Amino acid sequence: MHKIDLNLLVPLQALLVEVNVTRAAERTNVGQPAMSASLAKLRRHFNDPLLVRDGRNMRLTRFAESLLEPVSRALGSMYDVMDQHVTFDPSRLRRRFTIVTSDYVTIVLIKPFLQSVLRMRPHVAVRIVNASDRITTLARRAEFDLLIAPSHLMPPGMLGYQSRDLFADRLVAVADKNNIALGDRVSIDELVRLPFVDSMAGVKLLDGQSPAVAAIATVNFSAALNLIMGTPMVTLIQSRLYELIGPQCGLRAVPLQGGWQFAETMYWHPKFTADPAHTWLREELGDAAAALG
Repeated sequence: MHKIDLNLLVPLQALLVEVNVTRAAERTNVGQPAMSASLAKLRRHFNDPLLVRDGRNMRLTRFAESLLEPVSRALGSMYDVMDQHVTFDPSRLRRRFTIVTSDYVTIVLIKPFLQSVLRMRPHVAVRIVNASDRITTLARRAEFDLLIAPSHLMPPGMLGYQSRDLFADRLVAVADKNNIALGDRVSIDELVRLPFVDSMAGVKLLDGQSPAVAAIATVNFSAALNLIMGTPMVTLIQSRLYELIGPQCGLRAVPLQGGWQFAETMYWHPKFTADPAHTWLREELGDAAAALG
């Protein structure tokens, strides 16, 4: 490969098409001396004159004629590759994206994203996958397009990947509207003494405390809201999810003393950074996140 000068493809095609050094120079917007120099290099490379005198004009050698079609095809392929970002048309996109995230992010972010996008791009599909212990291995193999999760929950192996913060949220305590055990404000010390649905199974709460009475543990946040309806149980949930589901389900939210804020961040393998379709996906999700306020 070190003997191949790919910069010579453009003048080669011009010479093969124009069969004239002057016109080839004009075609590629270079001076005639530069085109003559390119022709000399091409002749040495192919060990063929390529253009030969035929009376007052030039003609292609038989070998040069054989190059015309493959050179044009090669240049066309090169332009297709280099022009992908410029000519990328989302309305013609046909692709399924795999996103590893929670039901919370699916409801709060992915749903409005799909509502906005699919009206214009009906051939875009999204596959949602729950996070697992193998997340770092899956990321290394680029087996998903995006991981969306709070940065403080990321394993060390993920922190070196490309990332972008999407939106912030906070946790609130949620109970049935008739649950009098939960006051108008609650501390973590008080909360963990109540019958508790742990929607963040395996994750220590705030100051490292775990609930004293864990009625059930689930990694499904919307399921936690359904479980506490009409019961004395309470849970911690993201305020955005509560606002979408809680009031209609007869639930109420109580602020946490001290509170807890976090950011949902998307992570992706570096191989996707320059992918036009993937860039479009990240931009659209960023816009959807910004619209959340």
